[in-house]
Amino acid sequence: MARIEDVKRENLSPRQQQLHDDFLRSRPRATLTGPFAVLIHAPDIAEPADKLVNYFRQNAKIGRRLVELVILLMVREATAQYAWSVHEPQALQHGLTQDVVDAIRARRRPDFKRDDERLVYDFVTELSAAKTVSPVTFERAKAALGLDGVIEVVSLAGLYGMIGMVLNVFDIPPQAGGQPLR
Repeated sequence: MARIEDVKRENLSPRQQQLHDDFLRSRPRATLTGPFAVLIHAPDIAEPADKLVNYFRQNAKIGRRLVELVILLMVREATAQYAWSVHEPQALQHGLTQDVVDAIRARRRPDFKRDDERLVYDFVTELSAAKTVSPVTFERAKAALGLDGVIEVVSLAGLYGMIGMVLNVFDIPPQAGGQPLR
């Protein structure tokens, strides 16, 4: 059970109501759920966080397939139930294979068929464990993704690290029909 009440638009300030409407325009759902149902209570955090989420959804130079890979790795690391339930189907829709998704779910290294996925997996798992990456990992990623791609991967990992913490602290459950993480 969530540690926060469901958002009721009529109980929000005018600024929060505008954010609420903006959030729902960019998401395929009728009610505000997930991390933004929490963050809306801190509009100065919610607004820039939403802009970052939308950047990665719409404009990331690394592409949605790798964006979803980074997200799955970070929300699996956090065991963030809600985010996993949202992003598992998106990852499949944007080109990750079921085998890759299942391995991440099981906390196993996937048997990657694509070099860019293997690279991003190595980068994010090293970053998550060490809070940095080695010179070799950095140069490998920079050569493959470019400097802007490395910045995107690090920023996205940080964003979804934050989102995972928000979801867990406020005990936000998975969406209906989502298979819980263990």
